[in-house]
Amino acid sequence: MSYLFCSDAPPGESLLQVRPETWQEAIALSLNFWCVLPALLPGVAPVLNPAFEGLFNLTVTWGLLFWGFAVDGRDQRFPLLPFLLGTAFLTNVFYLPWLALRQSDSISPLQPPLSPLERFTESRFFPILLTVVGLVACLWAAVARPEFGAWGDRWQALMALVGSDRLAFSFVVDLGVFWIFQAWLVPDDMQRRNWRSSVALWVARLVPFLGLVFYFLRRPQIAYHADGQAAQVSKTA
Repeated sequence: MSYLFCSDAPPGESLLQVRPETWQEAIALSLNFWCVLPALLPGVAPVLNPAFEGLFNLTVTWGLLFWGFAVDGRDQRFPLLPFLLGTAFLTNVFYLPWLALRQSDSISPLQPPLSPLERFTESRFFPILLTVVGLVACLWAAVARPEFGAWGDRWQALMALVGSDRLAFSFVVDLGVFWIFQAWLVPDDMQRRNWRSSVALWVARLVPFLGLVFYFLRRPQIAYHADGQAAQVSKTA
């Protein structure tokens, strides 16, 4: 985090030297979050490089996908929810401290009931929804705002921005770190469910974003016996 925000090594100005234009850029991206404002009120929405907006929205969507590990916050010294909320807005600024503080999951049964958030993130609908959002972000980057030219022009402009803008550069770093995160957290989640699948494990480790979606769709959901104890589903694939 100090490398991204305080060091002079990455492209663009550090947090200590940030210009008003950078804050305006961050506000514009937030206003265009998930392309809602540009789609509904294009005359009001800030105009940015759509490839840059797509990169931002994909980064935020991938961060939200880690809410699929919400049950990881049980029996931890620090609650996970504040870190998940922070990750939705400042990505790795919040998630890296959580990984440093978290304890490896034990296979002791979870205590019911699941919270509404946990039930939602355990559902199959959750990863499917974020997959759709991620695909929309990629589609927006490729075809939105025709005045920005063909995909090749957009890509070149985005690469130039990543090479000169600290915010754009940080999004690319976030994507790489998220890829490491999913490879790190999936084995613990498998242990929590007493489930083994070499296919799901290696897809999650090797395929960014969609590999984690695949894992969430394949993993057994946490269920409970009538006595209220968590039923650990054993499955080998």
